[in-house]
Amino acid sequence: MRVLHVSAYFAPAFRYGGPPRTILGLCQALVRAGVDVEVFTTTANGDAPLPPAPDGVEYEGVRVRYFPLSWPQRFWRSAALANAIAREAAGADLIHVHGLWNFTVWAGARAARAAGVPYVVSPRGMLLSSARERHAASKAIAWWAVQRGDLRAAALLHATSEDEARGLAGFGPRVVTIANGVDWKTATPEHVARLRRRLDLPADADVIAFIGRLHPIKRLDLLAGAFTRLRRAGRRAWLVIAGPDEGGFRQRVEPLFREVADNVRWAGAIDGDDKWALLAASRALVQCSDSESFGLSVAEALACGVPVVVTDRGAWAGVTAAGCGDVVAHEAAAIGDALERLLARPAAAREMGQRGREWVRRAFAWDAIGRAMAREYESIAGHRPAAAAAR
Repeated sequence: MRVLHVSAYFAPAFRYGGPPRTILGLCQALVRAGVDVEVFTTTANGDAPLPPAPDGVEYEGVRVRYFPLSWPQRFWRSAALANAIAREAAGADLIHVHGLWNFTVWAGARAARAAGVPYVVSPRGMLLSSARERHAASKAIAWWAVQRGDLRAAALLHATSEDEARGLAGFGPRVVTIANGVDWKTATPEHVARLRRRLDLPADADVIAFIGRLHPIKRLDLLAGAFTRLRRAGRRAWLVIAGPDEGGFRQRVEPLFREVADNVRWAGAIDGDDKWALLAASRALVQCSDSESFGLSVAEALACGVPVVVTDRGAWAGVTAAGCGDVVAHEAAAIGDALERLLARPAAAREMGQRGREWVRRAFAWDAIGRAMAREYESIAGHRPAAAAAR
């Protein structure tokens, strides 16, 4: 089965958060499941565009074509990509589109319909109400002009959490929930020690981690309030904020941490061994976004045995049942109180971490997720439009 994946950005453009990494993981798992996968994407990578490769290259086992952006670049438009996917669509059994609200994914859906090929849409959280509220006017225009029709014509809508699935109900013919998978690595003591020295963290510091884009939707204002509350209560803790700065947002939000600035470390974009070292050094990870369709940093923390504090706006309600963290109200006081409880009971926190490690490594293994998606592909390809089936 040949499946073309279409996304406005793809690995190694990890500055765009979890999607480039989880789309890569899905494609790798699908390849291992026997699916013929090729990715069509752009060179988008913030202020450091990726090299164009319109004829295709291999990235970590996945065939990828990178196309340069065209004007207006702000909306992820690539004329070359649109032309290429239109030519290649007829030779595919299925097209899988990732994301919404941009010219790249619209080109993928348009090409699929023109070729009579079924397609899957993974909104990647972009249809959640809080996401739609950002740039609401332009999205309202795009909704009625393009996006609504693309969703209704899809063979399948793919959600990565039950919360997202509920939000997608009614927008398309069928919704399936298949979570993202999780990769993990055990950091060496030497790498953890190097990271502590680089970030000037005391050897015995209780570290709280935030890993994600510096963006308004991530609600770092709530994190600032929670950590300030923790320090005022006398808790000796340090906060590490790790992630790429989008649109200069750090400059806007950093003043909120002024009172606790001596105990806050801004690590910038972090990846690879440094990310695993940070998690190994951490006593807890916090996520307090206005919305998350999945939340990869939570899964990675749990896989490394780190308990989490998440708010009820995210996709991780299951941590309560699994006993590996706290789900709290979307407010600074609740986040701060939960962190205080975790830090005050180190033995209980270690047990939470162990339960989280066992749960995530069992439930979010990439190979099982790849096989589940391949089964969905097979069911869709078996009921193709007559014009496509007769090619």
